[in-house]
Amino acid sequence: METIIWPAYIDSSKSRSDGRKISKDDAISHPKLTEIARAARKLGLSPKTEDDKSYPKFWWDDTGRIIIEREEVSKNKILVDISQSIKSLRKR
Repeated sequence: METIIWPAYIDSSKSRSDGRKISKDDAISHPKLTEIARAARKLGLSPKTEDDKSYPKFWWDDTGRIIIEREEVSKNKILVDISQSIKSLRKR
């Protein structure tokens, strides 16, 4: 099953109504598409990056999106795992 991940899903500076899908404690501030892709690769998810796409709620802002294939794992679990991976990458 293909899953789309927008940066807004894990952005702690966004509210739930602006598109954040995980808790603020699990989210990170201003995630970049390259960070999300790197974290997804680190988790073995083989992401496809689409730089020219815009999150529908903020159609004027080309944030891009990531498409991954997932099996039997919830989208929320993947988002939290990616966010935690980015946190560990940023600490380096």
